[in-house]
This record gives sequence, C-alpha cells and structure tokens, in this order.
Amino acid sequence: MFGGGPSEVVGFRAQMVERSKELEKAYFGGFELHIFTIGALVGWKSVLSMLLLSALPVVIKTNEGEQIKGTLLAISDSALKVEVSGQERNVSFESLLSLEPEEVVTKRGPQYSVELQGGSRIAAEAIFSEDEVLEVRPSEQDAFRVPMKQVRSIRFRRGDPETDAKWLGWLEQDQRKDLLIIRRDGATLDPQQGLITGVKKETIGFDLEGTPVDAPIERLEGVIFASSSDVANRSNILVNDRFGSQWRVQQVSLESSSETLELTIGESVTHRMPLQQVTSIRWSAGMILLADVDAAESNYSPGIQSRVKSSLLDAFFAADREGENDLRMHGGASVEYRVDEGFTKLVGSVERHPEARELGTMKVMISLDGDEIWTQQITGRQSKGFEIPLGDARRLVIRVDSEKDGDVGDTVRVARPRLVK
Repeated sequence: MFGGGPSEVVGFRAQMVERSKELEKAYFGGFELHIFTIGALVGWKSVLSMLLLSALPVVIKTNEGEQIKGTLLAISDSALKVEVSGQERNVSFESLLSLEPEEVVTKRGPQYSVELQGGSRIAAEAIFSEDEVLEVRPSEQDAFRVPMKQVRSIRFRRGDPETDAKWLGWLEQDQRKDLLIIRRDGATLDPQQGLITGVKKETIGFDLEGTPVDAPIERLEGVIFASSSDVANRSNILVNDRFGSQWRVQQVSLESSSETLELTIGESVTHRMPLQQVTSIRWSAGMILLADVDAAESNYSPGIQSRVKSSLLDAFFAADREGENDLRMHGGASVEYRVDEGFTKLVGSVERHPEARELGTMKVMISLDGDEIWTQQITGRQSKGFEIPLGDARRLVIRVDSEKDGDVGDTVRVARPRLVK
C-alpha cells in the first residue's frame, strides 16, 4: 500500500500516533484545562453533575395543563426543584403529571424481559438467582437484587405477533403453579406446569412432577411464576428508560448536583439509574378497569335478522359487566369507550366463556379511532392476551363476530380489560 518496506510502515504508524495526540490536544486540551481550573474551586464531582444536568433540559407538565421548561435540579420526597429562566422553582407531586427530557435518545434493549409483581418490566442483559433472590442486570446500569416472590415472569425472547397473544394470555391468568414455556418449531408455545428451582446463565432449574430438569434457555420462550393476576396498581410513579424498561416505583429521588436517580421499586428493593437514561417520568401512574366505566355506546347485531326490537336484543345480548373486573360479550356485540388523556395502553385478555359448551369459531377485534389494531380468532378455550399502545387515540371499540359456523357457543369473557397510564 505504501510502496515501501516494513520500516517505512512502522514509521508511518508512528507519525499517525503523534498526529492523533496533537489533534486530541488541540480539540480537548483547552476543555480539560477549563475543567481543572473550575474543579479546583468547586470540586470535580459538582462540575461534572452541572455539566450533565445543563445538557438535559426538561419539559414538565402539570395536572392543570401548565407546561414548564427548565433544568432539573433535584427531586425530593414531595416535589421537584427546577431552574426556570435563572430562578429556582418547586413543583409539588400533587400537581405533577409528567417530566420528559427535551431530547430523548432511545436504544434497542436486550431481549430478556423481567416483569415484577408491582408492574415493573425491565429489559435485562443478564439474570441469575441464588437463595430465592434474583439478580437482574439492566443495560448500562448497576445490577439489583429482588426476592423471587416479587418476580412475575421472565421472557427470554422479544415479543412478536405470532406469540404475544398466547404469552400475554397466560400472563393474565391466575397461575397455581409455575409455567415453563417451551418454544417449539413454527413459533409454537408449549406450557409445562411445575416448580422453578433456579435461574442460571444458560439454563432454568425446573421440577417436573418430582423430576429435576435443567431446561436450556435457548429453547424457551420464558417462565411465568405462580401468582394471582392482581391488577391493583400499588405504584403511583412510572419511570421509563431509553432501553424500553418501565419502572413502576413507590418513590423516586434525585439529590442536588447528582446525576443518578434513586428508585424504590418494592419492599426492600431499590435501584440507581443514570439520569441521562430517563425518557420520561409520570406521576399518578395508575389504571382504570373498563368494567368500572360507562360505555359510550354498546349494541348487539344478531347473525340472523328477526323482528325482535333492537333495544330488547341489546338488553339481553350487549356487552355487560361480569364480576368486579370482567366483561361478558356475545357474538355480534360491540362496545365503545372514550379514552381520556394520559392513558398509554390497553391491557387484558379474551377467552371463551366457561359456561359456553359449544366450541364454535369466533373473532375478537379491537379498534382505535376506527382502525382495527388487534384481531384474534377464538377456536378453543385458550386465553389470548393483548397489550395495545394507545398513542393519541381517544376512542376504542371491542367487537365480537360470529364466524360462518353460527353463533352457538360464541360468548367470550374479556378478562380485566384496563387502561393504564
């Protein structure tokens, strides 16, 4: 390449190294001297913190509709401290809706997803259990430890349309035993009931009816731990990071001149997150059950026309509340709800109603602002789950259609449908 011998190549490389040092000094020398001079006056850590914070302008929204632009200084037990136009201002949690950086940088997170009983869902690079405690290592963050009894599920693969409905369906159900979900050819998921005994780097310890098994993680979709699918939200703060993790926390704090958030996730579980990784913080992060909301519209269209008045058919066959959390819907029923601002997703599952003895084919559809977003065909009794981002949608419709085999047995239970902030 250089037209010379080895000595000339070595000489060329030496020149490039010296040139690199000169460029580095030219570009960064003044900056380093500036930092050293200020650091001698107020301390290196304080200067670094001020630089990080000054590079992270934030937008704060309140419940009253006010929008505040400034620099985040601290987060206490009850308020934010923010600098606005050179003046410090305290904003109480009671009036807060959200905080977001003016510029958000997201990254593709790792494929492991750990969901906790409190609702947190963490993108993890590595997991390991010991003495009934799970160690979780999120991307570019310190590892933290959580009791296994606080873990709801671990998914080893990224979600996809072929498997999401089944996975979310199992996750929405009460589980009396642990589930080991095997991923077979053709995106087929095969659940096995038993007891999870441990989590290692490459295997899951599993007791299958008294027989210990080390199941290879590469052959699994994930594990779901025995628990009640309680939808109660015990956290009123939601922190999102740039890797896609959602941290539902009881408390978040930031000391003055610090670049690290302190998160209280659950009982005796805390975590530290670099401030630069935060994409949003939402206060009053809660949910409402559709069963508790008055529908904007609800009707029933029979597959076979008759002379029976539509009002009478609606009274008998339109969507109706069942129990405290669920909806009961027959084939031909449609129900519409208004979506208030602040809610980010619709979560729940659908299954053939336990009282339906016939197993006719039917289809369940969910639309947002007139666009069909989610469709599942129900043929057996397996639950199908959904977790649908709402975006800016203000209207959602759930509809059940009977297929060509008639409407015999076409009754579904929409289990715990809820809007989540």
